[in-house]
Amino acid sequence: MDKLTPRVRTAIELRELGELSTKEAARVMGLSVEAVKGRVFNGRKKLHQVLKRESLWMSGKQILQASRKANGLSRHQLVCSFGD
Repeated sequence: MDKLTPRVRTAIELRELGELSTKEAARVMGLSVEAVKGRVFNGRKKLHQVLKRESLWMSGKQILQASRKANGLSRHQLVCSFGD
């Protein structure tokens, strides 16, 4: 959530965590329903990108560790074997 701007984070918090309707969130934030929808959409998109990137990094790291362990290779040997 810290990757979001404060305005987008507030919209996400009200809609997702506070379980307010879009209309209720718009009233609380003093915005139009369309503005809140846009912020929630952009916030979800940004969160999806961040989580996807972190997931790929973790899965790549786990695959690398498992492969090294299974093959008994050092990190240097494993990296060099991918260059072949």
